[in-house]
Amino acid sequence: MHQLSLFIDQDERIHPPRCLWKLAKRGIFLGTSGYSYEDWVGPFYPAGTKKPAMLDIYQEYFPAVELNYTYYSMPQPSTLFKIRNRAPHMRFTVKAHQSITHERRSNLEEWRMFADAMQVFTDTDQLGCVLFQFPYSFKRSRENFEYLEAVCEFFEPLKPVLEFRHTSWHNEALYEYARRRRITLCSIDAPPLPGLTSNVLYPSSRMSYYRLHGRNALHWFDGDTTTRYDYTYTEQEIEELVRNILSLAEYSEVVYVFGNNHPRAQAVSTMAAIARALDETPALASF
Repeated sequence: MHQLSLFIDQDERIHPPRCLWKLAKRGIFLGTSGYSYEDWVGPFYPAGTKKPAMLDIYQEYFPAVELNYTYYSMPQPSTLFKIRNRAPHMRFTVKAHQSITHERRSNLEEWRMFADAMQVFTDTDQLGCVLFQFPYSFKRSRENFEYLEAVCEFFEPLKPVLEFRHTSWHNEALYEYARRRRITLCSIDAPPLPGLTSNVLYPSSRMSYYRLHGRNALHWFDGDTTTRYDYTYTEQEIEELVRNILSLAEYSEVVYVFGNNHPRAQAVSTMAAIARALDETPALASF
């Protein structure tokens, strides 16, 4: 009876399709925002999986991951070496440290420390880009735009992607600036709330970047990093996301799409459903 229970638990885990790697060969890299969540043990990782073993399992399915621990801790080359060497065939996008995007300290020593660490991935051509996610409180102003210019200038070799949560940034002047500097603006799927950027697509010829935050309007502003992103996309919403990804892929050389609705491995389920739908889409054959 005990063996039967183990078999059932194993069978009920999420098994993303193998076509994820095939899609990557077509320039569409699907993954999740982070991979080392304890509540993914059971829904995705086998029972008893410890954090050091999670990347080994994750890379069996996904060709890319958005590293977000680098927001909380300044990345050290030694740590990134270990990550890179465990997943030599994956692409990594890296979330900028909070001192750059949230505290906004113009500390060139800290900036240089972060940029130097990225060399670990650039040496093996595994760095997709660096994501600079600015908070909702970061609104468009002359002072903030000047800070933004300094960031983009310094980190230009790392292919910066800018994510803005406040709608004040989304205007033609910013679009023109991004085109001129060859900077990617992050496309976002989020709940339609006043002042919040949501359901906006920003295709770029070199690269597009799409983050799926879920549409949990109830807990977006008063929730934490878990409850805010606790959301399961419906089948109809998945179809909408697939259409958006195809639209980005038609315009861009490379498209990165990451599920950030991470509680209980909902991001894994979301990306698995998107991958299956994309693989069955005849329009993809033209890419």
